[in-house]
Amino acid sequence: MTAQRRENRLRLLFVAAAACLIYAFNGGIRSNYGIMLGGIIENSGLTYDSVSLAVAVAQLMFGVMQPVFGVLALKKTNAFVLCLGTILVAAGLIMTPACHDLWSLMLFFGFLMPAGFGALSFGIIMGTVTPILGQRTAAAVSGIVSASSGMGSVVLSPVINLMLENSGLRGCMMALAVPVLCLIPISIWLSRAKEADAAEKGGAVRVGQMLKTAFSTRSYGLLLFAFFTCGFHMSIIETHLFSNMTSAGLADSTASYLFSLYGLTTMIGSMIMGALGSRFPMKWIAGVTFTSRMFIIGGFLILPKTIPTFAAFSLLLGLTGAATVPPVSGLTGKLFGASSLGTLFGILFVAHQLGSFFSAWLGGISITATGSYTAIWLASGVLALFAGCACFMVKEPWT
Repeated sequence: MTAQRRENRLRLLFVAAAACLIYAFNGGIRSNYGIMLGGIIENSGLTYDSVSLAVAVAQLMFGVMQPVFGVLALKKTNAFVLCLGTILVAAGLIMTPACHDLWSLMLFFGFLMPAGFGALSFGIIMGTVTPILGQRTAAAVSGIVSASSGMGSVVLSPVINLMLENSGLRGCMMALAVPVLCLIPISIWLSRAKEADAAEKGGAVRVGQMLKTAFSTRSYGLLLFAFFTCGFHMSIIETHLFSNMTSAGLADSTASYLFSLYGLTTMIGSMIMGALGSRFPMKWIAGVTFTSRMFIIGGFLILPKTIPTFAAFSLLLGLTGAATVPPVSGLTGKLFGASSLGTLFGILFVAHQLGSFFSAWLGGISITATGSYTAIWLASGVLALFAGCACFMVKEPWT
């Protein structure tokens, strides 16, 4: 191997590591709102339901702001958006301990910080690194980047809990703000890579025309439906799986361990599908992943509800859970270009969040009305079959 090839490989490794680091902090902090909840309540003097409302708004803003920052990246640069995102997240972290009323908490914790996470979203990050890595390498790296969100959560969960216990909310938030601000020079370096600059300058996109093209493209509509279904499916897992286990007679501790198994295998599934995306057509990977959920759910419904059944169910759900993100984002990039990925994948994520909303809402209604989880799992299985068929019908460009 020549020195030039070694240098290029090392550079690509640093690019992938930088992308993973940014997304790890995104997922690591955002997924631990629940751990922060008690500290925010104690520090602010607000009630549980008021702080919960701010958390709910934060979850919504994270989804809504992604396509907004995608458009801004087209108007400015990815470097600008990534840097702005880190500043907003740091501002939210620093100012949250100073919030002692609902409106200020809504501003800093419910809007600014999650808006910053929207700027540091998967679509923006992959839109930045894909021109540097190339489509084939980016497909494999996308799985690792997606998995880094879960890894960030695993690492930061005990760290945040420990800092809250020893330093209180203010000390915890200040400590988190320091490494977040360190993401600014990393973001600038990432976005100023020679290939990325050339791609951004040579690939200017008119936003209106891009949106018109996307929404008039049948394949993008199919991906919207598939990702809506993905959100519907994931919300059932995150909202109802734990109570499904305990209602079947499992102890809370056992259910929590099995739920941790699900979280671990989501990272493994993302990396596997990312690697496969560099070798096989992405529409087939996405289609098979969605369709497999129908068989997994079918097997779960007919088997006795024992610990081995729930363990196998959690493992298989995890392997297919976040595994749709790499192929769907890859298809979006192949269909419309890396420069459009931040905006168009952001819109797909809004559809994902809408699916999550309907799943959490209708699932609760269904379980209350029937006393069983069967109906909501059946609905998820049927939608998974349709989503798989939708992915198979996507017209994937040859590369």
